[in-house]
Amino acid sequence: MNLKDIETPALILDLDLMEKNIRKMSDYFRPRKAKLRPHIKNHKTPIIALKEIEAGAVGVAVAKLEEAEVMAYSGVRDILIMNQIVTEQKIERLLGLSKHADVVVAVDNVENVAKLSSMAGTHGVKLGVVIEVDIGHHRAGVHPGSEALALAQKIISAGNLKFRGLGGYQGHVSLIVDPQERKIEDAKACEKLVSTKDLIEEKGISVEVVSAGGTGTYDYTGNYRGITEVQAGSYVTMDVAYRNCGINFDCALSILSTVSSVPSEDRAILDSGLKSVSTDQGFPEIKGVEGIEVEKLSAEHMHLKLIGTNHTCLKLGDKVEVYPSDTDTTVNLHSQFYGVRDGEVEVVWPILARGKSR
Repeated sequence: MNLKDIETPALILDLDLMEKNIRKMSDYFRPRKAKLRPHIKNHKTPIIALKEIEAGAVGVAVAKLEEAEVMAYSGVRDILIMNQIVTEQKIERLLGLSKHADVVVAVDNVENVAKLSSMAGTHGVKLGVVIEVDIGHHRAGVHPGSEALALAQKIISAGNLKFRGLGGYQGHVSLIVDPQERKIEDAKACEKLVSTKDLIEEKGISVEVVSAGGTGTYDYTGNYRGITEVQAGSYVTMDVAYRNCGINFDCALSILSTVSSVPSEDRAILDSGLKSVSTDQGFPEIKGVEGIEVEKLSAEHMHLKLIGTNHTCLKLGDKVEVYPSDTDTTVNLHSQFYGVRDGEVEVVWPILARGKSR
């Protein structure tokens, strides 16, 4: 099938660019002490995760238990759930999963630690945990320093848990446009995590894992002393928001759309709206055509403004590719990738972790 024959809206993955991005990130981390643990929230697809691991990644990070299940059942063996699992039903599933893969889960609460330990003992499981530390993003996580130390001591004394280390996320830093400011703020975040590691180790507790960072800070976090792994994810497909911050990977993902209406000489409508492409990081951009602005998106439509001499550049039925501002949330709107090479569809990959939000 040719690219232009695909029914729209459709999620297009340029396989050459995706593979180039994977090689580039893998090559960056190969000589470094910190290693790559890609976060699969970006692509949600086991075969892509396995390609990242084949290229050198130590495993994957996920946000949800269901994502961990999809990855494990597809052959991924080293999984960090960088989120808290707190209900008994989910803990039961987590403990069952841990018998089939090396699964580590984040904690930030004494009550959760006690529950995990009790249930792990019942199941005969020694569950690995990392402490999530709030390093400035102000989402989940304990405060750096003494609060994290106290929780580490509780984990050690709980009995059925294995303390593996620390995790943090500087999401508040990732999209800072000025690279020097981004580097400075990343260092502040990393230091909170690493100084906490130092404090815990001073008390005789081994800290094996210090996991942090993302695509926006991979080259800063990956070189900070004491960081052992970086959770970059979006680099695989790349998006407009990161590109505009100067993150130098190729945009491998687009939404193929059809011109469904040309209501006037300076306007055109595409058939890809909010149900096909997200706008949480801003409007998408038109690929490869100058003089077209995205004015707004409604549920099923993208409204385009045609500027200057481009009044006649789009005709009814034309196919247009659109770069999303945020690939993470856009991918979750689709059930499959059309993997394209040289304009031809090579593979169709189901997005198996799509919608796995539990």
